[in-house]
Amino acid sequence: MSAASPSIEQLLAGGDVKACCAAAYEHPLIRWLLGEELHPGGDATTRRALELIELGPGDRLLDVASGSGASALLAAREIGCEVVGLEYGEGAVAAARVQAEAAGAGGRVAFVVGDAEALPFEAGEFDAVLCECSLCTFPDKARAVGEISRVLRPDGAVAISDVVADRARIPAELDGILATVACVGEALDEAGYLELLRRCGLDLIEVESREADAAAMAERVHDRLRGARIVAADQLAGLPGGIDAAIELTAVARQAIADGALGYSIFAARHPG
Repeated sequence: MSAASPSIEQLLAGGDVKACCAAAYEHPLIRWLLGEELHPGGDATTRRALELIELGPGDRLLDVASGSGASALLAAREIGCEVVGLEYGEGAVAAARVQAEAAGAGGRVAFVVGDAEALPFEAGEFDAVLCECSLCTFPDKARAVGEISRVLRPDGAVAISDVVADRARIPAELDGILATVACVGEALDEAGYLELLRRCGLDLIEVESREADAAAMAERVHDRLRGARIVAADQLAGLPGGIDAAIELTAVARQAIADGALGYSIFAARHPG
C-alpha cells in the first residue's frame, strides 16, 4: 500500500459522500481488505445479474459506478456485448482503461468519468444497465434510478445488486459516514428499492437474495482484519478508530446478516417502453 495515499480518516473528513466513496474504493487499504471481490459474490453475482436481464451478444450495456472495470470486462469478454463503464473517481477510470487495453478489449469497452445522478448519455442509448453495490451510497437515489430509466431503450432492462437493510433493526454502529462507505449506512430495505423502481417507471422482473454472499464477504473481511492485527497492523493505521474498531464493526455487520437485518439482493427490472 502506497505511503502517499491519504488515510481513510482523511477521505471521510472531506464531506462529499460521492467523492469519499469513489476515493475509498480506489484506496489500497480498502482494495487489500476486499481482495478480488469488490462486491458480495464477485463475478458469480455479476453473471447472475446479467443473466436475469438477458444480456446478449451485441447489446449495449452501461455499467454505472464501474469501479475497477472488472464487471464491464466480464460482460464484454463472456457475453460479447459493447460496454460503457461510468465511474465518479478519475483514478478508477484511468486504471480501468489500462485493464481494458491489457485485456485487448479496448474496442468493446470504454470507461468515462461521470455522475450517476446526471448520466452524460442520450435517452434510450442502452439496451441494459448494471449497477452493483453502489446505489446505496448515492445521496439522491431516486434521481440516479430516474437517470438509469431515461437512458434505457424501450424494453431495456436494469440489474441493481445492492445491500438490503432493515433500518428498524440495524444496530446503531452500522450508521454514519463510515457505514455509508461500507454500503450499509444508507442502504434501503427491499420495499424501498422496489418503490424506487416503480416511481421511475420500471417494471420488476425478479428479486434474488444473495445473503449467503454477503455473509461470506463479511466473514472474509473480518478474518483478514484479525490476521492483520497480528502481522500487518501498521498497514491499517488509517482506519477510523483503528483496527480494533474495524474488527468490531465487521463483527456487528456479520451478526446483523445472521439476524436477517442486513443482506444483499439483485433487483432486475425492465423499461416498459
